[in-house]
Amino acid sequence: MMNIVPSHLNFHFLVCTNSRENGKDCASKGALKILEELKAWAKTQNFAKKIRINKSGCLDRCSEGVACVAYPSSEWVVNASLGDLDEMKKFIQERVNS
Repeated sequence: MMNIVPSHLNFHFLVCTNSRENGKDCASKGALKILEELKAWAKTQNFAKKIRINKSGCLDRCSEGVACVAYPSSEWVVNASLGDLDEMKKFIQERVNS
């Protein structure tokens, strides 16, 4: 039987890494590299709260560039690129430390 339990995470950041044959997807726009960089960075941060940065399937916003979503705030980061990593890290730090 299924159990519903409280989350053990204080913050969750999902990066769409969906790939399509037509190239209209987040994977072809560098999503996997963004994910790798953010995960490596998060491991160095010693966050007091538990966070998770994961890949996701299609978030249905690929037309807006690499799409990411943060929970529990339900805020979207769209049109992300490797050039936005510092801003994305700041975004994550602000939500985790609030």
